[in-house]
Amino acid sequence: MPLSDCRKSAGLMLVALPVALLALALPANAASPSAAELEEQTLKLDQAVQAFKKEALEFNTEAQGVEDEVLFPPHARLSVYLSVKVPGLLLKEVSVTVDGNAPQTFAYTDRDAKAMLSEGHMQRVLRTAVGAGAHRIRISYSGQMADAKPDAPPVGDSYEAVFDKDQRETNLEFSIARRTRLSKAGISMTQWRPKK
Repeated sequence: MPLSDCRKSAGLMLVALPVALLALALPANAASPSAAELEEQTLKLDQAVQAFKKEALEFNTEAQGVEDEVLFPPHARLSVYLSVKVPGLLLKEVSVTVDGNAPQTFAYTDRDAKAMLSEGHMQRVLRTAVGAGAHRIRISYSGQMADAKPDAPPVGDSYEAVFDKDQRETNLEFSIARRTRLSKAGISMTQWRPKK
């Protein structure tokens, strides 16, 4: 059964379980239960639903881990992260291309753009599988300064580089920052390698 079918089944069970538990909790031919009995049955039902939700979340987490291991095995995994170190820069869009493949684009809501400004915040904008060797990566962004006038042109930049991938997981961090307080924001890259 494909993983997406498993997730759909888990979602259907999440809806059907409370109904089934309610039907089991209520006596079939008894007179109306007292308020205390109803409260106790409601509490038991709520506890069962919460336990089921916890199991469903654990299942989803495990399934996502298995899916990542299959689609992005560690020897081929490339993860690209982005951080913003320019106060007030609200991203609108980021685009990442590896080896001329179709670009992966992330559009930011106002909330997402503000979250990127948090101290030490990094977001994974791409996870893909690539073979060992040299690869070309291109990243570009567009955004707006928080205090910009509505008719101000968007700010943006792009960065292109070649990185070397070995047989280990590779992580690239791109930072949008200013070299000096008055300079234009630009992108820089850092390649992180796990220790042997």
